Amino acid sequence: MRVRNRGRVRAALGVVGIGALLALTACAPAADPSTSATPTPTPEASSPEPYTGPVSFVGDELSWLLPSAEDIVALIPSASEVSAPSDALQQISDGGGPEFAPAICGVLYMEQSLASLGARTMSWSMPSDTEYSSNSVIAMQFADEAQVAARMDQLERAAAECGAFDYGSPQTFESVVADDEDGARALAGTLNADPSSDGWRVFQGFAAVGNTLVHLRTSLPDDAPIDAAAAVELLQTTAIGAKSELMESLTSTPPAEATEPEGDASAPWAEWSITSSGVGPVRLGDAYDDVVAVLPGAAVTPPSYPGGPWIFTSPDGTASLIVTATEDGMISEITAGARSDEEDAGVDGVAAPHALEVRIGDPVSSALAAFPSGTRVHISSSGQWAYYAADREGRLLTFHTSREDTDSTEARIIGITTADTTLRGDLTVE
Repeated sequence: MRVRNRGRVRAALGVVGIGALLALTACAPAADPSTSATPTPTPEASSPEPYTGPVSFVGDELSWLLPSAEDIVALIPSASEVSAPSDALQQISDGGGPEFAPAICGVLYMEQSLASLGARTMSWSMPSDTEYSSNSVIAMQFADEAQVAARMDQLERAAAECGAFDYGSPQTFESVVADDEDGARALAGTLNADPSSDGWRVFQGFAAVGNTLVHLRTSLPDDAPIDAAAAVELLQTTAIGAKSELMESLTSTPPAEATEPEGDASAPWAEWSITSSGVGPVRLGDAYDDVVAVLPGAAVTPPSYPGGPWIFTSPDGTASLIVTATEDGMISEITAGARSDEEDAGVDGVAAPHALEVRIGDPVSSALAAFPSGTRVHISSSGQWAYYAADREGRLLTFHTSREDTDSTEARIIGITTADTTLRGDLTVE
């Protein structure tokens, strides 16, 4: 691994008697050469063709990108109570704050998990923790490799341009950046707010491979800094190993293309399936006019604000679909039911479309059983809870649950969304 310094740091192991045997041999008929069987050669086992498709992690495979607890403690000796990988993701999603100068430096403060489709998380405690401390490493799935590459481009640019920057006060970011190795990129460094007063400091590390981004963040120990070069090596080496494991797994068990029902437009909406491709006859990637064409009897409520969703209500008024499109007019997201408690109008789950027979009104445990290895998500700023189930192609099913049920496995599903996240693009800071 070669690293490039930025900022002030520019720095696996009974017995049968012989007479009886002779008698049997003498009595045995001589072998007829003309009838002797010719040994059939054993065919050589063929090796499967190596997988050469996209480097796309999904579900529990994300845990392969996380360092071991031992590696975390070796890197951060003050860390204690290191957790096992978890499928729970906590997001804040509040935004706001002063302007960054240069603007690109905002990516260092960005909540990296926003727009992710799944995650696996480890956390730990530090002696200097406060109620605002956050010590974790999160492996996140994004829509595709292009989105991750764009995010990592921004982070590397910040490492180059934000050795010193302003965010309401002078800030510094002292970092080390690794050269790309086997498609894995990494960087790490220390954010220091108001360095003249030795103010708030946090250590951050990032790694990217395929459709995943890994973000390590921890408060700094009071007695010693964290070795940024060692962090970069750990994150990059772990990413390379995870990629190798993924390639082996997909070679032995290649991804299978799922055949999904499209749905009969003339059938009751309750019979329609919510899949990674759409809802009934409404397909992700279609245009608005295509939706109108396949739902001729539906009542249409236009967007209440620019860029907002259309609402299509079934002819009998018992079910509705919230349909969102990109700026280019392609359908990127379809929701049956509600996305939040504020939208929840007591939709009749029996009359609405279903996802593998998981319906609105069912407990979220039914979604976990039908779509295992997803991610439980809590957005603390809004109090919303959901369960994410993504596939390798960047399609995402979201099971929205009632806020009052918090993280209970019996939380009531109030809506189900299917989305093609490759159509919505990555978050940017400029």
